[in-house]
Amino acid sequence: MGHSKVSYWYGSLLDIQTARSLAPYNNATSLQVASGVLAGVVHCIENPREGVIEPEDLNYKRSIEVAKPYLGKLVGEYTDWTPIKNFATLFPRPVDLSDPWQFKNFRVY
Repeated sequence: MGHSKVSYWYGSLLDIQTARSLAPYNNATSLQVASGVLAGVVHCIENPREGVIEPEDLNYKRSIEVAKPYLGKLVGEYTDWTPIKNFATLFPRPVDLSDPWQFKNFRVY
């Protein structure tokens, strides 16, 4: 966020039917979250002596490999979203209009 192309979104497009075909009684959000937890558990099992590490230190390729069967279609797209886009329609709050990427603009009171 905040670069010349404004924002980049990368995520999973998973519909309810696909989610429930993979794991009955679940929805897309629960499956997306659980797939990340599963990737973390697999990492711990495969690296029992590593101890506590930061997320940035995980093998992201292995994590995606573990989680991908439960994520549906993975998509990356540029977007024109900023933290102040349509801000007044959500909740009125103080906003720094001179720089949309200020931390205070991400907060919802």
